[in-house]
Amino acid sequence: MEPFALERYFALHEFSAPYLLSPSDTEPRSLRDIINRADPECRERWESLMLGYTESRGLPALREAIADFVTDSSNAPAGSLTADDVLVFSCAEEAIYTVARALLRPGDRVACMWPAYQSLFQVALNTGAVIHPIQAAYVEGAWDITEDAIDRAISAGTRLIVANVPHNPTGMVPSPASWNRLLEQVRASGGTFFADEVYRPLRGASASLPSSPVIAKNIQAISLGSVSKAFGLAGVRIGWIVCKDHTLLRSLEEYKDYTTICASAPAEILALIALRNWRALVDEQRSIVQSNRELFASFQAAYSRLVEGAYGEAGSTCFPKWLGPGTARQMADRAVSDAGVMVLPGDTFDPNNLGGGCTDVGQRFRVGLGRRSFSTVLDRFADHLSDAYGA
Repeated sequence: MEPFALERYFALHEFSAPYLLSPSDTEPRSLRDIINRADPECRERWESLMLGYTESRGLPALREAIADFVTDSSNAPAGSLTADDVLVFSCAEEAIYTVARALLRPGDRVACMWPAYQSLFQVALNTGAVIHPIQAAYVEGAWDITEDAIDRAISAGTRLIVANVPHNPTGMVPSPASWNRLLEQVRASGGTFFADEVYRPLRGASASLPSSPVIAKNIQAISLGSVSKAFGLAGVRIGWIVCKDHTLLRSLEEYKDYTTICASAPAEILALIALRNWRALVDEQRSIVQSNRELFASFQAAYSRLVEGAYGEAGSTCFPKWLGPGTARQMADRAVSDAGVMVLPGDTFDPNNLGGGCTDVGQRFRVGLGRRSFSTVLDRFADHLSDAYGA
C-alpha cells in the first residue's frame, strides 16, 4: 500500500505545530457535553454499560438512529430507511477500506470525484482496479464537476462510482445539472454509487443538497457517514454504511469480521446520544464554520496578491490557490517551520499525479473552517505572510 500522504503529513505536524490551519473536522466536543445531552434511556445505557463485545452489525438502537438521521437529513419520508439498512463500523476509514476490498477485483473500473481523500482511491488501486478521475473545476467563482468530466470517467461496466459531497477539500456541492448527469451515468453504467457523505450535515447557508442517493430509486447506492466531521466527535471513531441491497451489506459485514469485528461499546452509546441530538449539535458546528468562512473571505481580500480564494458552498473546508513564490508545499513548509502554522499542501490529495494535475493541486492548500481557534490561527498565518513575503 502506498503511504497515505495526507495522514503522514498530519502525523508529522498535527500534534507538534501550535497553530493548525487545515483540520477537516469541526470543533471537538467534550465527553461531559455529550453525556449531558443524553435522554433518560441513553443515560441508563451509559451508566449500566458492560464492556464486552458488541453486535457485529452495530447496536440496534444506534442503527435505527442512523437510519432516521440519513432519512431526516435528506428530507425523505419517514420509514425510507430502517435499521436493517445500516452497518456500523469503527470509523468511516474502515468502511472505505471494506467497501473497496469486498467489492472490487483486478481490472475493475472505478470513477472517483477528484481531487480526493487518498483512501477513496488508493485502496481501490491496491485491489488492481483502474481509477478514472471525475475532475472538479473552479470556474467563475464556483466549484463544479462538468458533464464532460462525468462522461469521460463513467462508462458501461464501471464497477464503482465514488462521490464525496460536500467535497473535501473544495467544499463543492455539484450543480443540479451535474448531479443529475452523475446519477444518469451511474444508472447507465450498472455500477454502484459510493456516496461519501460525512460532511453532508454541514450544508452551507445557500447550498441546496440533493437527497442522499441511497434514498433514490433505480440506483445501487451506498452511503458513508460518521460522527467525526459534522458532530465534532472524531475521537469517538464511529462510522457507518447505509445500503438497501442487503446482499451487498452482508458481504461488507462478512469482510468486517476480518478487521474490527465490532465497534467499541462506549463509542456506540456516545454516537447514539449525538445522533438523537443531531440538529442542535450540527447547528452549533455550522455556525462556527459560517463565521470562519466570513473571516477567511476578509483575509483573502487583504492578501489577494498571495492567496486566491476558492470558496465551496458547504462542508468545513476550502481549497484556495497560492499565488506567491514557489509551490504550495514550499509555502506550507515555511509556515510551519517559521511560524508554527500547519498548512496542508494540496499535493497530498494527489501524491502520484493520477489526476493529471487537475485543479492545480500543487498550487493549492486546504483551509479548515470548523475550529473555534480559527481566528487566532488565521491572524498568525497573516502575520507570517507579511513577514515572509512582504504582504
